[in-house]
Amino acid sequence: MNLFDTLNEALSDDVVSKIAKLSDEEPEKTRKALDGIFYTLVAGLVRRTGSMMSVSMLFNQIQKGNQGGELIGDVMSYLNKKDKLDNILKVGDGLISQIFPAYKSPLVSMIGIYAGVKKNSSTMYSSLAAPILIDAVSKEIDTNRLDVDGLITYLSDHHEPLFKLVPEDLLEKMIPQLGLQELLSPKFVTAKKAVSAKPVSIKGKNIISTDENPVSASKSISTNEDYEEETSSSSFPIKWLLIGLLGAAVIAGGVYWYMNFYKPTPSTGEELVVDSTAIQTDTITKAIVDSVAVKDTVAATTTAPSLTSTEQYSTFGEGLNAYLNDKSKPVGQIFPMVNVAFIRGSQALDTESDLIIDELADLMTKYPKMQIQLQGHSNNAVGMDNKTMATKRAFVIKKKLLVKGIFDTRIDAIGVNGASNGIDIKVVSK
Repeated sequence: MNLFDTLNEALSDDVVSKIAKLSDEEPEKTRKALDGIFYTLVAGLVRRTGSMMSVSMLFNQIQKGNQGGELIGDVMSYLNKKDKLDNILKVGDGLISQIFPAYKSPLVSMIGIYAGVKKNSSTMYSSLAAPILIDAVSKEIDTNRLDVDGLITYLSDHHEPLFKLVPEDLLEKMIPQLGLQELLSPKFVTAKKAVSAKPVSIKGKNIISTDENPVSASKSISTNEDYEEETSSSSFPIKWLLIGLLGAAVIAGGVYWYMNFYKPTPSTGEELVVDSTAIQTDTITKAIVDSVAVKDTVAATTTAPSLTSTEQYSTFGEGLNAYLNDKSKPVGQIFPMVNVAFIRGSQALDTESDLIIDELADLMTKYPKMQIQLQGHSNNAVGMDNKTMATKRAFVIKKKLLVKGIFDTRIDAIGVNGASNGIDIKVVSK
């Protein structure tokens, strides 16, 4: 059972009603607030798996800060007794400071706005949710006898489900306000995976630690004496092998950077709009107006070689599929998501846009090696600068792809400076 199932079971309707009564809030708002806090705190736990030092500290903090499974097993008993409730709220304040550093103030503010509850209610919910969550994790550790590596695996398994469950309007708030952008990066990996291919000396032998052959941090590692003895006999070949591999990696990285970011696009007489992340031609027309709403739409009118025209195909999906199926075509092509429409000045999508997003999701399922960069655009943002709006628009599309089962590691999302108002996709790999 994952954390989301455990928490839903513990926070029954009766429990939520009791918490709502104690805080003088509506049960529906209380449920929304508690769910939002749990999603955010779980994201914080997942983020800590990116560093072995951080997750090791987390393991120790969980061992010290849990309630022995009593709290997650019977939350109502703590709510019915004032002394027990006051004590657990005090514990919760400490847990947020220790386990979720710098979270409390922005979390309280964000949840209050998100769920429409009073600030003191949001504060209480946060202080109550933290020990409930930590007790649930502690119970999992005890039940399955997890060590640090086991905790990393358990928490990282929540990465994908988290972004499928979290509501879009909460995701837009929690990612920037709590600094969780790294969780959406294709480069995010857990500490266990980061070291899984490194050679580790155990009992005088070099063993490659991989997912298939894991080496637990809790297992004993050879002494310095053993290590020195082993490396002294083979330092020369290992040294030069590492130097060779490093050199090859540097060259490969340089070639990739040149081909994907530096290499100039042949001039066609059109003005190029330069962004810090990508070089592309602005090819999207201004918004059109219909009888229902003013929308920002994309028109495939480009002739620049940096963008791929799909005019000869009946749908966006057909053009993209033809490109993906043609092995002679290099990666790095950019495709306007024709007919994806945003309400003017916002990141709200028109319902018709779902058809195009469905086409893209189907293609990413068909081509499992395909990775993309979503490039959002905006020139008429309301309530924020255009770059921020452009980024939000890209994340809206990413969220919809995540819901359709596409792994977040295959999708990057950025905002691009420009004078257009739609979404392009850059094919990073195929």
